[in-house]
Amino acid sequence: MNRRIFHFLLPTLGFFLLLTSSCVYDEEMAYLNDQVIALNKRVKSLEDTMDNRLGPMRSSQAGFQSDIEQVQGEMRRLSGRIEENEHLLKRAVERDLSEQDSMKSSLRQLSDKTAAMEAMVEEQQRYLGLEVPPPKKTEAQGPAVALKEEPRARPAPLPAQPPAVSKEVDLYEKSLASYQGGKYEQAIDGFKEFLRTYPKADRADNAQFWIAESYMALKQHEQAILAYQEVIAKYPKGNKAANATLRQGMAFLEINDRTSAKLLFGKVVKNYPGSNEAKLAQKKLETLK
Repeated sequence: MNRRIFHFLLPTLGFFLLLTSSCVYDEEMAYLNDQVIALNKRVKSLEDTMDNRLGPMRSSQAGFQSDIEQVQGEMRRLSGRIEENEHLLKRAVERDLSEQDSMKSSLRQLSDKTAAMEAMVEEQQRYLGLEVPPPKKTEAQGPAVALKEEPRARPAPLPAQPPAVSKEVDLYEKSLASYQGGKYEQAIDGFKEFLRTYPKADRADNAQFWIAESYMALKQHEQAILAYQEVIAKYPKGNKAANATLRQGMAFLEINDRTSAKLLFGKVVKNYPGSNEAKLAQKKLETLK
């Protein structure tokens, strides 16, 4: 009984499975078909986009190609004109050269004819017994002039030898070089020797001033004050008097004597108005108020 029921249901089950698989297959095919349609739409959209973007480029490329062809045509025309001009120029040069050759040939012929005519005239004059004039000298030959012997140049005198440097100047310059080289003690000794040897020299006041400056450089401010005072007292009308007074005031500032410094700065402003030293002294006074 069971086997009969099984044999009866087996075809029915097969048909049901076939029907079910057919439905599933149809659904899958429909899904795949939809996917294909969607892909086709995307491809079409991409193609349209590419056409929209490449269209102007193609037209631009075509325009560029046309411009290039026009430029090339213009270059060919210009090249043709250049060749034509070169040909014309060459012909003009050749014509000028031929004209020059023709002129030279004509001049040679005229010269030959002139020489022949002069020879004929000279022959006729001899035949008639006339005096034959001497041939004319051309401008190129020029008149015959007796050459005179040029007088010998005197040897240039030897340059005058510079006068020997005096011992006074030598001592002063060496002492100043020592100061400029930072050898202040050596400079002091040198300038003091200069003053002992040449007390009436024109640069005696300068020597005394540089002694004071050397002391200032050595930070020996008391010695510098005394040395500046020597300049002020002994050489009041010298070219270092104003500067010595100003520098003496600076030295007093270094030892914190502001009162003496003010008095000296005021003296510079009063006694040497308009000078650079007076301007510096005035600035110092303003800072000391």
